[in-house]
Amino acid sequence: MPDVPTYRSYRKSRDYLRWQTPVSRIRRFTPHPANYNKQPLTMHFDVFQQYPAVMPILATVGGLIIGSFLNVVIWRYPIMLRQQMAEFHGETPSAQSKISLALPRSHCPHCQQTIRVRDNIPLFSWLMLKGRCRDCQAKISKRYPLVELLTALAFLLASLVWPESGWGLAVMILSAWLIAASIIDLDHQWLPDVFTQGVLWTGLIAAWAQQSPLTLQDAVTGVLGGFITFYSLRWIAGIVLRKEALGMGDVLLFAALGSWVGPLSLPNVALIASCCGLIYAVITKRGSTTLPFGPCLSLGGIATLYLQALF
Repeated sequence: MPDVPTYRSYRKSRDYLRWQTPVSRIRRFTPHPANYNKQPLTMHFDVFQQYPAVMPILATVGGLIIGSFLNVVIWRYPIMLRQQMAEFHGETPSAQSKISLALPRSHCPHCQQTIRVRDNIPLFSWLMLKGRCRDCQAKISKRYPLVELLTALAFLLASLVWPESGWGLAVMILSAWLIAASIIDLDHQWLPDVFTQGVLWTGLIAAWAQQSPLTLQDAVTGVLGGFITFYSLRWIAGIVLRKEALGMGDVLLFAALGSWVGPLSLPNVALIASCCGLIYAVITKRGSTTLPFGPCLSLGGIATLYLQALF
């Protein structure tokens, strides 16, 4: 008769061990009883309760990185749209002049030298190079470090006001959308639809995911109320002044901000934006010229969000 394996030898065999589930694995995938009633996103933010300094540090570093990317978007996106318009009218740009957000790599606009990795560290590279190109010593615009610093400060402030919720992350995304849209509006007096739609859908998704102080119904009502209000003002001002007083981009941005602040706080956004626009017109002495209103609306929307949180 062949040898029959004993129980002890069977427990040591691979067939037995293969079907055993280690206790450590069970514990690893079993949630703690205190987390049974928590939303999944809230459970992920528990680590920031144990280590309060982690969130501000990550937000600041992430803001510097996102700010560096926003510099690329602010510079290249209008060029990309002009190329698309040229192609639409039958013009074919050369392969060398065609540009996208990824290609060609970042380079000095004066000597066309590709920027090295060590010279592309957000904020710090500009400081180490003293604001000049390493190769041709041409001056680098102060806008690049300012955008990176502004984005980092916006992310840091959001992480301090909302440190343990997905709403803080949503406000960081909103800040990035608004910074890019505002600077493009300052440069070209034009608000691209991709940024206003980004503000709109980010606010609606945050409300749908129950990370916003607003319900989805309030967010949608804010969008409709903002659009109807500003479109009516645009129509009335066009009749009275016989010229376009508000751009359609301003109307869409105001409506998109309604998904963040709700219908009842839209007057606050309009009031703060009007005050900012008046101050800007007095400082720059642009009373009779076209005023880019997108940055003013962005400041009004962000200020209203923080006022709602603090008061």
